[in-house]
Amino acid sequence: LRRRGKQARRCKNDVLRKETMIMEENKTMTNEQLESKLKSLRVKATLTKILTYCAAAAMILMWFFMENLAMGLVFLVIAVVFAYLSSKSSSTLKKLLSDNIISGVLKEALGDAVVYNPWGKVEPGSMVFPFSYNKVTGSDHIKAVYKGLNIELSDMELINEEEYTDADGNTQRSSTTYFKGQWLICDFGKELSGEVRLSANDKKLRKQHKNDSVEMENETFNNRFLVTAKNAQEAYYILTPHMMEYILTMANKSGGDVYLSFLRDGKMHVAIKTGRDFFELGKSKANTDNLRQKFLNELKWFTDIVDTLRVEDTLYKKETNA
Repeated sequence: LRRRGKQARRCKNDVLRKETMIMEENKTMTNEQLESKLKSLRVKATLTKILTYCAAAAMILMWFFMENLAMGLVFLVIAVVFAYLSSKSSSTLKKLLSDNIISGVLKEALGDAVVYNPWGKVEPGSMVFPFSYNKVTGSDHIKAVYKGLNIELSDMELINEEEYTDADGNTQRSSTTYFKGQWLICDFGKELSGEVRLSANDKKLRKQHKNDSVEMENETFNNRFLVTAKNAQEAYYILTPHMMEYILTMANKSGGDVYLSFLRDGKMHVAIKTGRDFFELGKSKANTDNLRQKFLNELKWFTDIVDTLRVEDTLYKKETNA
């Protein structure tokens, strides 16, 4: 047992040394070497993903059309292997981006008090959506103290999974992704003037919220957003003409549907349905300077909205003298 324990510790130490060497190697890479490695990992991830789909299609063909169970099992194993290789390449790519580009971008945009978890996510808060969901996934979780305010931000997917019985009596599952984008939580550290929620204008939502919807004096704003609040005066107080014009301007720059919640406890939630993830290499040429600027631009929309709203006096509850 002692010998096995020593062997296990030796193996663990070897793995740690190898990981440390890889990290040190990544830190000393030139921009050209980094770009080359990013491109190589992207090709591997894409190729293995395609091969995974091909193997899965071949498995279905063998099982359901040619009734060849043995070959179906072979293609199943192949699909699993390629899926693992694709996931490994994608994870390595994400780690490389995180260590060499994203970490620097976050400090530049949000300051030194920032923590980044590529595979974490925020917990969604109270929001009015035109859909229901029962599953939440996400990535690129950022926690920071930005200009004295605690903020969280991450990619987010809101999914609704259902089970149903088909015509043959078999149980089937369906999965629908209703929201893919980013979610920001900003804690202003003070009680807000009320609880007001903004949703993308939707006929179904208007019917559901006919008792707590609030019509604003800005027609363009009403066409873009549904405003809900238990107390209409709170909506009028928070959503001043200046505030509505600013929100419309930011919504036009967002690239998707925008949802906001101003909560009495001092927190603001912002969800943007962009249909994409943060900090992705995508189909770009992997130029490091361009990637840094791209990632900075992605963050700027959120820092701009925090910078503007944090100084809006009407956002906060007025203190009354005893």
